[in-house]
Amino acid sequence: MCQVGSCAQGHPWCLIRGSVPSQLDEEEERRKRRREKNKVAAARCRNKKKERTEFLQRESERLELMNAELKTQIEELKLERQQLILMLNRHRPTCIVRTDSVRTPESEGNPLLEQLDKK
Repeated sequence: MCQVGSCAQGHPWCLIRGSVPSQLDEEEERRKRRREKNKVAAARCRNKKKERTEFLQRESERLELMNAELKTQIEELKLERQQLILMLNRHRPTCIVRTDSVRTPESEGNPLLEQLDKK
């Protein structure tokens, strides 16, 4: 016959006639060990997640900084290109070199855009 009740800690249990209290103690000990393992694993998981989040945050900041630097470099290169084109256009009327075979920036497409179009 089976009696249903609860132990001193309030956990439900089923006491089979003739069972010894030490079996209940062993079961409680197993639960404690399992809870402790779970607690340690959960803490490890939280730490791992926190480290990953911090790494991704640092990586994001690094990439944003790099992106800003590259945008600045692009603007500087555009300005330099414009200055070189202006210098070339000023020089062209006095140049004695034949320009029939020379391609000017205005006569050719943007090589970067051409490369992107090929992809």
